[in-house]
Amino acid sequence: MATLQPPKKDAERRAWIKYQLELRGYNFASIARELGVDRSAPKSVFSKHYPKMERAIAERLGLTAEELWPERYPTGEQITRKRRSRQ
Repeated sequence: MATLQPPKKDAERRAWIKYQLELRGYNFASIARELGVDRSAPKSVFSKHYPKMERAIAERLGLTAEELWPERYPTGEQITRKRRSRQ
């Protein structure tokens, strides 16, 4: 079986991701429902870095976020946000 290779151009990658999700029975709204976020949240990955959503979309495609958006992870390492402690 061939390995999935996402397109490098942003517009092509967006269409490719949408198509691949639909093949697997997903869409952005269904991902949002599963994660309990606003239905527009999954689409925000196309305009800004959103690690949680990048991972969620990539997992449904059988990829890692690093494979899907390599320009956002230049060292190949996953970026995690540091959370402030509540006082």
